[in-house]
Amino acid sequence: MNILAIGAHPDDIELGCGGLLIKAARNGHHVYLYNITQGEKAGDPRQRIEELRRSARYIGAKALYIDRFPDTQLFLTSDLINHIESCVNMCRPDLIITHPMTDTHHDHRVVAEASIEAGRNVSNMLSYEMPLTKDFNPHIYYDISDSMDAKLELLSLFQSQSHKIFLESKAIRGLAQYRALQSRLSSDVSYAESFQIVKVALDGNFTFLNNSSRINAKENVDTQASAALCECIYV
Repeated sequence: MNILAIGAHPDDIELGCGGLLIKAARNGHHVYLYNITQGEKAGDPRQRIEELRRSARYIGAKALYIDRFPDTQLFLTSDLINHIESCVNMCRPDLIITHPMTDTHHDHRVVAEASIEAGRNVSNMLSYEMPLTKDFNPHIYYDISDSMDAKLELLSLFQSQSHKIFLESKAIRGLAQYRALQSRLSSDVSYAESFQIVKVALDGNFTFLNNSSRINAKENVDTQASAALCECIYV
Protein backbone atom coordinates (compact mmCIF):
# COMPACT_ATOMS: atom_id res chain seq x y z
CA MET A 1 0.00 0.00 0.00
CA ASN A 2 1.12 3.56 -0.75
CA ILE A 3 0.38 5.98 2.08
CA LEU A 4 0.67 9.75 1.68
CA ALA A 5 0.63 11.79 4.91
CA ILE A 6 0.08 15.54 4.52
CA GLY A 7 0.79 18.19 7.16
CA ALA A 8 0.71 21.95 7.28
CA HIS A 9 3.78 22.29 9.51
CA PRO A 10 6.79 20.22 10.58
CA ASP A 11 5.77 17.77 13.36
CA ASP A 12 2.03 17.80 12.46
CA ILE A 13 2.20 14.44 10.68
CA GLU A 14 4.34 12.90 13.40
CA LEU A 15 1.97 14.05 16.14
CA GLY A 16 -1.11 12.90 14.27
CA CYS A 17 -0.12 9.53 12.84
CA GLY A 18 3.55 8.88 13.63
CA GLY A 19 2.80 5.55 15.29
CA LEU A 20 0.79 4.28 12.32
CA LEU A 21 3.42 5.41 9.79
CA ILE A 22 6.27 3.75 11.70
CA LYS A 23 4.36 0.46 11.77
CA ALA A 24 3.35 0.78 8.12
CA ALA A 25 6.95 1.26 6.98
CA ARG A 26 8.13 -1.61 9.17
CA ASN A 27 5.51 -3.86 7.54
CA GLY A 28 6.67 -3.05 4.02
CA HIS A 29 4.19 -0.36 3.01
CA HIS A 30 5.42 2.71 1.11
CA VAL A 31 5.16 5.89 3.17
CA TYR A 32 5.42 9.37 1.64
CA LEU A 33 5.46 12.64 3.62
CA TYR A 34 4.42 16.06 2.32
CA ASN A 35 4.82 19.24 4.41
CA ILE A 36 3.11 22.33 3.03
CA THR A 37 5.18 24.92 4.96
CA GLN A 38 8.64 25.01 6.50
CA GLY A 39 7.28 26.17 9.86
CA GLU A 40 9.22 29.45 9.84
CA LYS A 41 6.85 31.17 12.30
CA ALA A 42 7.88 28.78 15.04
CA GLY A 43 11.63 28.55 14.47
CA ASP A 44 14.52 28.62 12.05
CA PRO A 45 13.25 26.95 8.85
CA ARG A 46 16.67 25.45 8.19
CA GLN A 47 16.55 23.66 11.53
CA ARG A 48 12.97 22.59 11.01
CA ILE A 49 13.77 21.17 7.57
CA GLU A 50 16.64 19.17 9.04
CA GLU A 51 14.27 17.87 11.71
CA LEU A 52 11.90 16.75 8.97
CA ARG A 53 14.74 14.93 7.21
CA ARG A 54 15.62 13.07 10.40
CA SER A 55 11.98 12.26 11.01
CA ALA A 56 11.50 10.84 7.51
CA ARG A 57 14.58 8.65 7.91
CA TYR A 58 13.39 7.44 11.31
CA ILE A 59 9.95 6.54 9.97
CA GLY A 60 11.46 4.80 6.97
CA ALA A 61 9.63 6.95 4.43
CA LYS A 62 10.24 6.46 0.72
CA ALA A 63 10.32 10.22 0.09
CA LEU A 64 9.82 13.53 1.86
CA TYR A 65 8.41 16.57 0.07
CA ILE A 66 8.80 20.01 1.64
CA ASP A 67 6.92 22.91 0.06
CA ARG A 68 7.40 26.66 0.52
CA PHE A 69 3.94 28.03 1.31
CA PRO A 70 4.00 30.76 4.02
CA ASP A 71 3.46 29.54 7.56
CA THR A 72 0.21 30.81 9.20
CA GLN A 73 -0.85 32.42 5.91
CA LEU A 74 -2.43 29.53 4.04
CA PHE A 75 -5.55 30.09 1.96
CA LEU A 76 -7.55 27.74 -0.21
CA THR A 77 -6.22 28.58 -3.66
CA SER A 78 -5.84 26.73 -6.94
CA ASP A 79 -2.06 26.97 -6.44
CA LEU A 80 -2.19 25.06 -3.15
CA ILE A 81 -4.59 22.47 -4.55
CA ASN A 82 -2.42 21.98 -7.64
CA HIS A 83 0.72 21.48 -5.53
CA ILE A 84 -0.99 18.82 -3.42
CA GLU A 85 -2.45 17.17 -6.51
CA SER A 86 1.02 17.02 -8.10
CA CYS A 87 2.29 15.20 -5.03
CA VAL A 88 -0.69 12.84 -5.16
CA ASN A 89 0.05 12.06 -8.81
CA MET A 90 3.69 11.30 -8.00
CA CYS A 91 2.99 9.10 -4.98
CA ARG A 92 -0.17 7.39 -6.31
CA PRO A 93 -1.46 6.77 -2.78
CA ASP A 94 -3.99 4.14 -1.79
CA LEU A 95 -4.53 6.14 1.39
CA ILE A 96 -4.14 9.84 2.21
CA ILE A 97 -3.97 10.98 5.84
CA THR A 98 -4.32 14.68 6.58
CA HIS A 99 -5.74 17.25 9.00
CA PRO A 100 -9.43 17.30 10.02
CA MET A 101 -11.74 19.95 8.57
CA THR A 102 -12.75 21.04 12.09
CA ASP A 103 -9.24 21.76 13.40
CA THR A 104 -8.85 24.98 15.37
CA HIS A 105 -5.75 26.06 13.42
CA HIS A 106 -6.51 27.98 10.23
CA ASP A 107 -3.60 26.43 8.31
CA HIS A 108 -4.76 22.94 9.26
CA ARG A 109 -8.31 23.52 8.06
CA VAL A 110 -7.07 24.93 4.75
CA VAL A 111 -4.76 21.94 4.16
CA ALA A 112 -7.63 19.56 4.97
CA GLU A 113 -9.96 21.19 2.45
CA ALA A 114 -7.28 21.43 -0.23
CA SER A 115 -6.30 17.78 0.30
CA ILE A 116 -9.88 16.61 -0.15
CA GLU A 117 -10.12 18.36 -3.52
CA ALA A 118 -6.61 17.37 -4.63
CA GLY A 119 -7.26 13.76 -3.61
CA ARG A 120 -10.67 13.47 -5.24
CA ASN A 121 -9.51 10.44 -7.28
CA VAL A 122 -8.03 8.67 -4.25
CA SER A 123 -10.36 6.05 -2.80
CA ASN A 124 -9.37 6.32 0.86
CA MET A 125 -8.75 9.37 3.03
CA LEU A 126 -8.52 9.78 6.81
CA SER A 127 -8.00 12.72 9.15
CA TYR A 128 -5.62 12.46 12.09
CA GLU A 129 -5.85 13.85 15.61
CA MET A 130 -3.25 15.98 17.40
CA PRO A 131 -3.13 16.72 21.15
CA LEU A 132 -4.62 20.21 20.66
CA THR A 133 -7.33 19.11 18.22
CA LYS A 134 -10.80 19.95 19.59
CA ASP A 135 -14.19 18.36 18.87
CA PHE A 136 -12.55 15.30 17.30
CA ASN A 137 -14.96 12.37 17.08
CA PRO A 138 -13.00 9.24 16.08
CA HIS A 139 -14.30 6.72 13.56
CA ILE A 140 -11.26 4.44 13.44
CA TYR A 141 -8.76 3.38 16.11
CA TYR A 142 -5.34 1.95 15.32
CA ASP A 143 -3.27 0.01 17.85
CA ILE A 144 0.18 1.60 18.32
CA SER A 145 1.08 -0.22 21.54
CA ASP A 146 4.21 -1.62 19.90
CA SER A 147 5.24 1.70 18.35
CA MET A 148 4.36 4.14 21.14
CA ASP A 149 7.93 4.41 22.40
CA ALA A 150 9.15 4.83 18.82
CA LYS A 151 6.62 7.62 18.27
CA LEU A 152 7.92 9.47 21.34
CA GLU A 153 11.49 9.04 20.12
CA LEU A 154 10.39 10.31 16.71
CA LEU A 155 8.88 13.45 18.23
CA SER A 156 12.00 14.05 20.31
CA LEU A 157 13.78 14.80 17.02
CA PHE A 158 11.91 18.12 16.85
CA GLN A 159 14.18 19.88 19.33
CA SER A 160 13.20 23.33 18.07
CA GLN A 161 9.69 22.72 19.44
CA SER A 162 10.64 20.98 22.69
CA HIS A 163 9.36 23.91 24.76
CA LYS A 164 5.79 23.38 23.58
CA ILE A 165 3.57 21.64 26.08
CA PHE A 166 1.74 19.51 23.50
CA LEU A 167 5.04 17.88 22.55
CA GLU A 168 5.60 16.64 26.09
CA SER A 169 5.61 12.87 26.24
CA LYS A 170 2.91 12.77 28.92
CA ALA A 171 0.47 14.67 26.68
CA ILE A 172 1.10 12.39 23.70
CA ARG A 173 1.09 9.21 25.77
CA GLY A 174 -2.01 10.31 27.69
CA LEU A 175 -4.04 10.93 24.54
CA ALA A 176 -2.99 7.55 23.11
CA GLN A 177 -3.95 5.81 26.36
CA TYR A 178 -7.35 7.49 26.38
CA ARG A 179 -8.05 6.51 22.77
CA ALA A 180 -6.99 2.92 23.49
CA LEU A 181 -9.42 2.76 26.42
CA GLN A 182 -12.17 4.35 24.36
CA SER A 183 -11.60 1.96 21.44
CA ARG A 184 -12.14 -1.18 23.54
CA LEU A 185 -10.04 -3.03 20.99
CA SER A 186 -8.77 -5.44 23.63
CA SER A 187 -7.15 -5.46 27.04
CA ASP A 188 -3.79 -5.87 25.30
CA VAL A 189 -4.09 -2.51 23.52
CA SER A 190 -2.41 0.12 25.68
CA TYR A 191 -2.08 2.93 23.12
CA ALA A 192 -4.02 3.90 20.01
CA GLU A 193 -4.16 6.64 17.41
CA SER A 194 -7.60 7.71 16.24
CA PHE A 195 -8.84 8.89 12.86
CA GLN A 196 -11.91 10.33 11.22
CA ILE A 197 -13.08 8.93 7.91
CA VAL A 198 -13.22 11.38 5.04
CA LYS A 199 -13.94 8.54 2.62
CA VAL A 200 -13.17 4.82 2.50
CA ALA A 201 -13.71 2.25 -0.24
CA LEU A 202 -13.51 -1.45 0.65
CA ASP A 203 -12.75 -4.32 -1.68
CA GLY A 204 -14.22 -7.80 -1.54
CA ASN A 205 -11.92 -8.75 1.34
CA PHE A 206 -13.06 -5.73 3.37
CA THR A 207 -9.67 -4.06 3.10
CA PHE A 208 -8.87 -0.64 1.66
CA LEU A 209 -9.48 -0.62 -2.08
CA ASN A 210 -6.24 -0.42 -4.03
CA ASN A 211 -6.12 2.96 -5.68
CA SER A 212 -3.84 2.28 -8.65
CA SER A 213 -6.71 2.01 -11.09
CA ARG A 214 -8.37 5.22 -9.88
CA ILE A 215 -5.56 7.63 -10.80
CA ASN A 216 -5.36 7.84 -14.56
CA ALA A 217 -1.78 7.53 -15.77
CA LYS A 218 -2.50 10.32 -18.23
CA GLU A 219 -3.07 12.66 -15.29
CA ASN A 220 0.42 12.08 -13.96
CA VAL A 221 2.61 15.12 -14.42
CA ASP A 222 6.25 14.91 -15.34
CA THR A 223 8.19 13.91 -12.21
CA GLN A 224 10.89 16.53 -12.63
CA ALA A 225 8.33 19.26 -13.19
CA SER A 226 6.41 18.19 -10.08
CA ALA A 227 9.53 17.98 -7.97
CA ALA A 228 10.30 21.57 -8.90
CA LEU A 229 7.20 22.66 -6.99
CA CYS A 230 8.84 21.73 -3.71
CA GLU A 231 12.01 20.22 -2.29
CA CYS A 232 12.00 16.46 -2.77
CA ILE A 233 14.25 14.46 -0.47
CA TYR A 234 14.53 10.72 -1.06
CA VAL A 235 15.36 8.92 2.17
